[in-house]
Amino acid sequence: MCRRRMTLVAVVAVGGVSCGGSDTAHDAPPGPSESAAQPTTTAPPSVTAAPVVATFDPEGCPESTRAAVADKAKQRYWLCRDGQAVTDEIPMTTASSNYGLPPVGTYDVFARDETAVAVNGEPLERFVAFYTTARGNRIAFHEVVDQDPATVGDLDQRGSSAGCFRVREADSVQVWNFLQVGDPVVIISN
Repeated sequence: MCRRRMTLVAVVAVGGVSCGGSDTAHDAPPGPSESAAQPTTTAPPSVTAAPVVATFDPEGCPESTRAAVADKAKQRYWLCRDGQAVTDEIPMTTASSNYGLPPVGTYDVFARDETAVAVNGEPLERFVAFYTTARGNRIAFHEVVDQDPATVGDLDQRGSSAGCFRVREADSVQVWNFLQVGDPVVIISN
């Protein structure tokens, strides 16, 4: 099967909002009006026709323009375009299966913060939020913090996150440039 490689070209910046904190007084995802900075819009990233040979059999890609699929049991995710994987599996570190957030299901990206702030005050770079807990904590893809980037995706590191999907720096740039507000994130395992 022929796969396509993506070209990263667009960046959308939205001001920082607390991550993992309970500063949101409601369960609904915060809208752009709750952001500190004004959003900057650019054209969505383009995809070239160059073939990508996947080393795995991707599943779960929805028939949408852009999407991400996450397999928390394997600590891997991949990006999709028009129902086809456009990346190989990419490592991530998530919460333990006991914590279970976010559960299996499909969620839409509702916020993109160039920098968000964790409950403990740490900056979280390229924060792409797609799930909100009952307490108002936002769950997102973001650059890894407090973990050796070489261990991202190591099953022994699972549980190092409180729910977010920690990824290596280059991978956080890729996710940031690819996923836009409204794009689905499909969770296929706990």
